[in-house]
Amino acid sequence: MRNVILPTDFSPNAQKAIAYAQNLFKGNTTTFYLVNVMDGAVPYSTTGIGTKRMAETINKSLLEQSNEGLETTMADLKAQGIAEEHTFVPCSLKGSFFNTIEKFIEEKDIHYVIMGTKGASGLKEMTLGSNTSSLLGKVLAAVLAVPENYTFQNIDELVFATDYEVDYSEKGLAPLLDLRRDHNSRIAVLFLDEQRKGLSGTQITAKSYLQTLLKEENSDFFELDGVGVAMGARLFTKSRRADLLCLVAKKHDKLLDLFRKSETKGMVNHADVPILVLNQANF
Repeated sequence: MRNVILPTDFSPNAQKAIAYAQNLFKGNTTTFYLVNVMDGAVPYSTTGIGTKRMAETINKSLLEQSNEGLETTMADLKAQGIAEEHTFVPCSLKGSFFNTIEKFIEEKDIHYVIMGTKGASGLKEMTLGSNTSSLLGKVLAAVLAVPENYTFQNIDELVFATDYEVDYSEKGLAPLLDLRRDHNSRIAVLFLDEQRKGLSGTQITAKSYLQTLLKEENSDFFELDGVGVAMGARLFTKSRRADLLCLVAKKHDKLLDLFRKSETKGMVNHADVPILVLNQANF
């Protein structure tokens, strides 16, 4: 049983992320929480009657828009046909995006958050992009970012880019291992040695343990040196024609920093394939 949050702003890209999620978990019993966060809602914290009335009017309008959007989305899903093993639960939630999603993850025991990397246009596009980045490494659920206009393809190979500086465990790798099992995929583990320093003793031990966890017959291990992390991960994934790139979000990690660099606008916004981000706190 999988529990998945599908944040939506009702944009075409959000709808495509929903379609991707349905294909990703086809054949698996899954509850999809279709969540629209009303982060523009006004709190009732002032004492002025006029201000309270204005807040009530704004919040009522936001709730109506949210409910209408969810009703339309649900109607579209039903018209297209919902798989018997899938359940959709529409939710209009009020509050800041990050705090609302974080709380919901804890309450509903969420395994994945799946969302598009861009919104409709203008501010929505910026907001959804920053919302995706805000969750990385800060929520316990795995975050799967689906590039704009990406269409689901069978996941034949997954790339796991890592620095061998993680205390690997089955629990932490569960989202990746579950997807491999669901789609009978191979995992290509990529170590990027940008400074050409080679593996330390600790990294060699970690790599050996990872090989045990992943089972060597279902995995391949590669090393690239002298190439930047962002460029190396993207080019390797593309050269392998892989269908998904997985990273572990860590504090002060170069891979995680890629999501926040303004000059690149974040690796997640320029990915050729979906990116699955795991949280180091789960290892």
